[in-house]
Amino acid sequence: MSVVVPSVAYDPASVLGNDLVSTGLMEFDRALSGGLVLGSTTLIGGEPGIGKSTLALHIAASFVVHNYSVLYVSAEESVGQVQRRALRIGVGNGKLELYQSVELESVLSKLAHYDLVIVDSIQAIGDPNHTGLAGSVNQVRHCAQKLNELSKATGNTVVILSHVTKDGSIAGPKLLEHIVDSVFVLDGERSANARSIRCLKNRFGKVSEVGYLTMSAVGLIDEPDQADTYLVDRLGNAPGSVVSATRDGNRIRLVEVQVLAVRNQRDVPKRQFLGFSTQRCLVILGMIEHFANIRLDRYDIFVSIAGGVSFDDPGLDLAVAVAVVSGVLQQPIPTKLAIFGELGLTGEIRNVVGTKERIEEITRRGFVFASTLPIDSASTQNGSRTLKDALQACGLVTKSDTHSH
Repeated sequence: MSVVVPSVAYDPASVLGNDLVSTGLMEFDRALSGGLVLGSTTLIGGEPGIGKSTLALHIAASFVVHNYSVLYVSAEESVGQVQRRALRIGVGNGKLELYQSVELESVLSKLAHYDLVIVDSIQAIGDPNHTGLAGSVNQVRHCAQKLNELSKATGNTVVILSHVTKDGSIAGPKLLEHIVDSVFVLDGERSANARSIRCLKNRFGKVSEVGYLTMSAVGLIDEPDQADTYLVDRLGNAPGSVVSATRDGNRIRLVEVQVLAVRNQRDVPKRQFLGFSTQRCLVILGMIEHFANIRLDRYDIFVSIAGGVSFDDPGLDLAVAVAVVSGVLQQPIPTKLAIFGELGLTGEIRNVVGTKERIEEITRRGFVFASTLPIDSASTQNGSRTLKDALQACGLVTKSDTHSH
């Protein structure tokens, strides 16, 4: 069946190149290094309800705008359910066909007749002539391989949607990622509107690119600057609150590190870390005790990256350390101060990738990089040399401080 709806939110003027078509979302185009390559096979993973189907419909809408025929294969929802979502987003001009099927052969028989085929999702498609049930390792690998082979033979474009496991990796065999040309993961908090589309593999462009999106009533919209989203509710002059610049793919984002330190009477204090590596946080706590002489065993300590986002960036080390000390001592640091840096096990502050870009983003946002504060003359020209120096620069400790608390 066909769905006729007037327009899409983002209408590119033309195809981006001889073999590139815009997805209709500039931020996704950025993650793709320009757009979707014609004749390619792209895998998009994400948790249930995160917006994979909505993202796929945006792609379909953009292809339709460029007069390409599109087949949307729904293996999990009815045609009516997908149609209602498509109407809400504003998809199609008669060249989008919605098709409900869970059989691989019926999908393959239609693929050659469309410029773009979207399969939602690969875990629900099966081949009764192949071993295993739909969604099993054998079936997922077999179905993806057949779709990719036919795509290469016909020159048609295929987009495959896939679920992710609890650890955030693409569900199914690892070989699935090797079969396709590019792999992206859509993530974010289902209870919030912010989304990120991340490139894990791209044979036609840069890897580690990331695009920022927001879920709205009319689907996904571009949100190239999410710093305001994560800092807008920040409480000024609050102990345990520190702004940091983190590297997210090839982009720089400002985030708020929050720490709650609660005095306890237990032998074993509680430790909870959200959005940052547990092992790394425990090491940072050890360095605070050793190099800053601040006892933490009498405090329950909770560390969180505000906004429900997660990062694996060593450049957040120093911000976490400063936030912990600020929370324990109940001393806020200047509201407009931003901090980043990796901590070495000998207490030194090490350089991180993208230092120049981080400082530029901090300045652009109206914050002040911590190294511009007056610090001990023994520190290097590039900023505080050790963790103790940084804590002094932030006004949290003095040279002679030894805290027992």
